[in-house]
Amino acid sequence: MSKGMMAAIGCSTVGLLGIIICVVYVVGTLNQEARVRVTITAKIKDNESEFDNMWKKIAQIAQVPEAKKNALKDIFVSHADARGKGQGGGAMMLWVKESVPNADLKVYDKLMNIINSSRDAWTMRQKELIDLKRAHDQMFETIPSSFIVSSRESLRPEITVITSTKSKEAMATGKDDDVDLFGKTKE
Repeated sequence: MSKGMMAAIGCSTVGLLGIIICVVYVVGTLNQEARVRVTITAKIKDNESEFDNMWKKIAQIAQVPEAKKNALKDIFVSHADARGKGQGGGAMMLWVKESVPNADLKVYDKLMNIINSSRDAWTMRQKELIDLKRAHDQMFETIPSSFIVSSRESLRPEITVITSTKSKEAMATGKDDDVDLFGKTKE
């Protein structure tokens, strides 16, 4: 073979290799965008489930004190009724001297632990979702991936970050005034 023919084959091979590398890059970038988009969609559903679970835990544990309060009231009433029958005027004094059933307030500690841990877990899930969205959007903002994925822009998933009205107002106004424990603004 002549040197010219070998050079032509070499150039063709390099050109073909370059085309293959470009095709692999394009396919890889499209697949990466698809994976991140699918992950964001799944994370949104996962967060909905976690949010629902968090509020159900809090609501169910919060109902326990009401049930305990009613049970304790029934105990007190029946105890007082039983002590007052046939005892004359001193029955109330005897009842006060006796050991009265105590309310177990551990359920409030449990409720606070559930609220704190659930809120912390929820915050982490929101941050993970925001980071996934950042990674996805970055593909649309950087070159050369933006050229490849730009046709998919209409498929970009939107996320909703769950926040409070107070937080929204603070972000909009740039102010977050001190608040006391009972929700009154300090002046």
